[in-house]
Formats: sequence, C-alpha cells, structure tokens
Amino acid sequence: MTLRKSIQVPASTTNLGAGFDVLGLALQLYLRVDLEETSRPQPEFELLGEGAADLPAGEENLLWKVTRRVFEGENQPVPKMRLKIENQIPLARGLGSSAAAIVAGIGCFEAVAERELSPDKFFEYAFEFENHPDNITAARFGGFTVSAVTENGKVSFFRAPIAPKLKILLTVPEFRLETQKARAAIPRTLDLRDAVFNLQRSSLTVAALLKGEFHFLRETLRDRLHQPFRAPLIPGFEEILRLSQEDISGLAGICLSGAGPSILTLAEGNLDEIYSRIAAIFERHGLRSRRFELEVDNQGRTIR
Repeated sequence: MTLRKSIQVPASTTNLGAGFDVLGLALQLYLRVDLEETSRPQPEFELLGEGAADLPAGEENLLWKVTRRVFEGENQPVPKMRLKIENQIPLARGLGSSAAAIVAGIGCFEAVAERELSPDKFFEYAFEFENHPDNITAARFGGFTVSAVTENGKVSFFRAPIAPKLKILLTVPEFRLETQKARAAIPRTLDLRDAVFNLQRSSLTVAALLKGEFHFLRETLRDRLHQPFRAPLIPGFEEILRLSQEDISGLAGICLSGAGPSILTLAEGNLDEIYSRIAAIFERHGLRSRRFELEVDNQGRTIR
C-alpha cells in the first residue's frame, strides 16, 4: 500500500516587540505538504502558492534538505517521494517561512517513520538550519511560546493557547527583507538601561497575553534592542510605530513581525481603520501592502 501523508505547519510571528529571539505566536497561515512514496529514483516536487516561482523545485529546496538530513541522521534510507508543497506564508517578510519549511522537513521524516522525535532531537536537527528557537518553537508546538537556549544548547520552552478575542492584523509590504540583513543591523552590545527597558516590557507582555490583559500591550510592544536599528531598512516604519501613541479605537499594540518588514498589530477590533492608517504610511513611501486578518494557531504542526 502506497504511503500518503499530509503535514501542515503554521506561520509564526516573533519578538513581539521587546521579546527578541524569545517570544512567538503561531498563526493560522500555513505551509502544507502532501507526500506519497513513489518508485522514481529522484524526489519529485510540485510547488504552489507564495514563492513558488522563486523556490528551488529540486534537491536544493530547504524542506527537502532538512528531510534528507533527518533520515540520514536517524540512519534510515531516504525514501523515494513525491512532494506537493503549497505555501501561504509570504517569504522574507518576518513570518517564519524558513522555520515552517524546517519544521515541515522534520515532519516528513516523522510521517514516514511513523514516530515523533523527542523535543531535544527535534531542536538538534532544526538548529542545524536555523539557530534561534522562537519561530521554530511556535511553528512546531503552536500557541504563544517562550523559548530559551540553555548553556549546553538545549531548548527549554513554554507554550500556552491564546483566546480568540485577540485579533491579529498583519500588514505585509511588497518588498523582502532577508533575516541575515536585518540581524546585521543590530549592534553587538547594549546599554544596561535599554536591557532593563526590554526586560520589563517582555516580562509584562507574557503576563498580559496569558491573563488577557491586552491594554498593557500598547506599552509592552515597545523595544530598544532591534526595532530602532531595523527601522532604516523599512520605509515608513518609524511613522507606523508612532500610531501606538494615538487614540485609535481597538488598537492594543504595534510592532515589527519577526525581522520584518511585516507589521504586526494586536487589536480587539476596528481593523479596517488600523490597516488603512498603516497602509497609507507605506503608500506615502512608495510601497503597496497586503492585509492578513488572522487568529493564533493553537495546534502547531500536524501530521495526518
């Protein structure tokens, strides 16, 4: 009987302002992989959706490189497979597209082997391709996640579901910002006052999300570690952040999604006005944008 499996992995938004490389939310925007065993000697790929024309449809595809690495690492022969990869996640927009591919690649092994890797083993393979845990944890386990890397390289993480009354608005401008470039903009050292500023706000963000006290977010999504240094890379971003200081109904807070350039807005309503204000700023800087209204994905990666 031919093996057929489906893997679904959510997008993720991370940092949430002050929680750099720590905080994450899984989002109801997905990378889906349908796999089946074949008799052909080479893997077959069908790419659909976001980035389909730009991604390699061969053995250099990140998802396949991860899949192959896990099979080899687990001392199992790489099976002959056909992969239909359908992607809803915009690439290089701060929405965890690479992390989703990595999680899906590991999921391909788990689907075929019919066994789930331990969290330690999962992160060991994932870290070979991406060395910070925030997007990876959210994509794999879903919900709201808090991640830390221990001194021996292991990942400790916490996850919790988030109530649907929190609305998520993503404004995705029509240009890409590679994570490597966005990371290079951040200085290597930090003033103690700025470190304390971020510690205060990231801690309060965790409490606010877990308790549903969303009125704190307008202040707690502020940041001094990465957003000020990435702002010159994103036209209009400083103006967009200043919207948090205005009395806009329903707005809980605004920050960069991951490394950007997408803008994450957490709100309790009035999404039309909030989006129009953000999109208008991008337009003044010559950028068109797309709007995504999402909820938190509380499942994470699934295999069927």
